[in-house]
Amino acid sequence: MKKILLLIFITLLILLLVSCNNTTHKLESSEKLEEKPIGYKIEKIVLSKGYQTIEPNVELNTKDGKTKLLASLGLVECSGVTIDKITKSDNEINIYTNRLLEDDKTQLVIPQANIVLYDLDNESLKNFKFNIINQNYKPIELKFGKTQTLNKIYSHFKISPNTIPEVNLVRNKDSFVWNISFNNIFDKENLKAPLVNLSVKADALTGEILSSNRNIVSDYIDDGLIIDYVPKKYLLYKQEHSNDSTTSNVLWLYNLETKEKEKIYETNDSIYSAIFNPDNNYISLIENDENETDIYLINMKDKITNKITPIGYNHTWNISWKDNSTLCFMDNNAKDKSTMFSYNIKDNSLENIFTTPKNISNFDINGDLIVFTEFDEGELNQNIYLTKDGTTLKKLDEGYSANFLNDDKILYLKNIHDKNEDNLYSYDLKEALVQKETDLNVKNYVKLNSENLIIIAKNSCNNDYTLVKYNIKDNSFKEFANITGDKLFYDEELNKGYISLSPPIENSKRHIIYSIDLSKLKLNTN
Repeated sequence: MKKILLLIFITLLILLLVSCNNTTHKLESSEKLEEKPIGYKIEKIVLSKGYQTIEPNVELNTKDGKTKLLASLGLVECSGVTIDKITKSDNEINIYTNRLLEDDKTQLVIPQANIVLYDLDNESLKNFKFNIINQNYKPIELKFGKTQTLNKIYSHFKISPNTIPEVNLVRNKDSFVWNISFNNIFDKENLKAPLVNLSVKADALTGEILSSNRNIVSDYIDDGLIIDYVPKKYLLYKQEHSNDSTTSNVLWLYNLETKEKEKIYETNDSIYSAIFNPDNNYISLIENDENETDIYLINMKDKITNKITPIGYNHTWNISWKDNSTLCFMDNNAKDKSTMFSYNIKDNSLENIFTTPKNISNFDINGDLIVFTEFDEGELNQNIYLTKDGTTLKKLDEGYSANFLNDDKILYLKNIHDKNEDNLYSYDLKEALVQKETDLNVKNYVKLNSENLIIIAKNSCNNDYTLVKYNIKDNSFKEFANITGDKLFYDEELNKGYISLSPPIENSKRHIIYSIDLSKLKLNTN
């Protein structure tokens, strides 16, 4: 019995000693993990609604030689946040945060804080673990995030995204709903009227699509590529047809009033360009066969086609109508010179206007003045010249797409290489003054009259373009629609556009012509 009691006593003593040792270890750990405050500065706090990543995280930013953190606090319902303190404990950095709640300003956002830390360098921070300590809230967790929801919508509605949708997240009592709007996107199952606006509501907790609304914004006209346009009257476009042995190009005329099309011209060569004369009675056309060109005139009344190529001049790439009866064209038959011709359709006379020691890539004509750009294979910006006779040349600037706006101004684009953008410039003929018209990233422009134009501006954060009405006299702007292409033929009276697009779901060689009701194309606010 004594032995049994002794054994029990020894066992209890061992358990007591072990217990004392564990308590001591915890106390030592607690002392070791004591938090020390770190000096910091908040540079900026942004309430992001990008929703790409809703999980809390901290990133180390090594730019500017400062010790910076980007703290993303997760999905929070708030009107703002504060960073109350930052501490260091062993190899961990703790960021203590609070959310703010104002009745009319609360929204579902991802707060992001740019923080500068003092007395710590970037190299040492690489070995630290970062903790976000939420003091009065818990980040919201969603089963279906933005990316998962978008992929489900693409599959369910059989659409092909070509622009970034507008995405909002809202609370609906105890659930959360994604409100997603797509503007001017392709419907895979309806190429006859494929451009649609689509609005979808989806449950962020279950993934269920709650409701949707589809609005067609386009009308199919034909397959083809638009070459020229007469407002409220005609579209001129070409089609390419191929079989096993031959390829042909067909030029079509589409009547915008009757909605009927008519074949104008067909060739086994390539139709390089075609334009109406000012009274729309003739079409001038450049046909290309293995880098040799021919020029044709098509009489719209009797549909008779005449070849007017000067003998020995088979490298014409630019044509422009001076007036109703005079066609001007520039031939680059020699490497370092260009010859300008004019053809009079009244008496069928051809005249050699001048030869200049410049390889001209593009030109425009207004009365007796000619503006042209000098070809430079390695540069987008080219020398822009003004001349009357091809001998006396005045260099205006460097750029491209130079055209007369009116009798006093020339418009052109200039590529800003270090910004990877293009700006619109003008040259004042009376004042001999170069002026930058806008800071927009301009990819194209459409002249409406002597004072107004449509600017087609590339959006930096989206794969689309904004249409901007611009008055050059008073420098006023008005954005009115987003489109998916950088070339548009515009009907100002009907606020309608005509555009050739290649659906992303199709072979890239296919072009489809649509008319688009621009009043239905919303401006993207992303």
